[in-house]
Amino acid sequence: MRNTDGRRDLSLIRESGSTARVLNLALVYERFGDTEEFSEKPMFRNKRLNRALILKHAVRPNEKEFFTRPVTSTTKVILPYSVKELQLGGVSFMIGERRFERIVRDTVEGYESETDLQADIELLKALGALPSFDPFLLRERLRSIGVEPGRCYFDLAEADVARMRQFVGREIRQLISLAFASGGREAGDLSHRMAEKLMTDASAKSLDPLRQTLRLSGEDYTEGVFAWKGFLYYKWLIAEFKPELELFRPRFAGLRVSGASADERRDLADTRKDILRQMMAALARVDELLLEYGAAFAALAEGRPSAFRDFLLRAPQLFIPIGEAVGVIKHIDSFWRFRFPAASTPMMDADEAIEVLHDFETTLAGMEFTKQDRASGAAA
Repeated sequence: MRNTDGRRDLSLIRESGSTARVLNLALVYERFGDTEEFSEKPMFRNKRLNRALILKHAVRPNEKEFFTRPVTSTTKVILPYSVKELQLGGVSFMIGERRFERIVRDTVEGYESETDLQADIELLKALGALPSFDPFLLRERLRSIGVEPGRCYFDLAEADVARMRQFVGREIRQLISLAFASGGREAGDLSHRMAEKLMTDASAKSLDPLRQTLRLSGEDYTEGVFAWKGFLYYKWLIAEFKPELELFRPRFAGLRVSGASADERRDLADTRKDILRQMMAALARVDELLLEYGAAFAALAEGRPSAFRDFLLRAPQLFIPIGEAVGVIKHIDSFWRFRFPAASTPMMDADEAIEVLHDFETTLAGMEFTKQDRASGAAA
């Protein structure tokens, strides 16, 4: 357990934390704490933990001693002293560090039973195993282990919604013309207003024509719109970071390693090539699924809503492989940019290079796409 400087950490997290890197339960509590859904379907059983800030965190050199094995990144849990006054700071710990369960037991007070404590510890471990906290991957992964919190826990961060508005407006303009009988500039203005509603309040009355076009009602409509938001999110995310990935590839391949033998240098070069190959293969699989979404959406825009409706209702099963692949690729890219700012030449000593590349290999091996490819190879 360590003290956290709220002015340096918590306020910045609140203002700029992305959906993928920050699970802001303090904000969920602030927005929905008085609702029936929040009280009846919490994420964690402990109230204080259910108001935490949980974030993906690059392990600093001085933090490596907290772990029994080398890690390059982890998941950090921050318990604010006051949810409404984050500038006061809080206490923090990292998932997977030495004596992790003992730290949770000593730090997070208020458990009514050992069963509740163990359930929350297992949930923390599950969150730690995720490459990102995007709400679509998060929801499906939690479902797979029998944890189903309220829908209020699966919103996109305000910062991401703001950056997505123009993209989503362009995406749905064709549909607006079909559903709302608009055209020209009016369709453009309406599409941006509808994009705002779609991303922030899918239950809005103004979206009734959309509901009718999709021919969905009740829970199917709610689930369908959530799935649609997921594909819009992944499509936007891919479009945004593909240019960054093109810059990453030569910098990653050009890593200089000091203190390595000739054999180690060759092995490390081969490992980098294999990591890049797996990253590109996973990205190609994501692109294939986004093309399926595009074909289904095109059918909707052409006045054939059943194909799109059916696609949306089966879409959530695709969020685990897509979300994992996108999360892992972005994790590797962001770690490299954090470790090597753009102006610097990527350089590591042999021990660090082996440690970091092994971590990347392990992370890639855990992806659903990788497991599917191994199973296909074994079957062949």
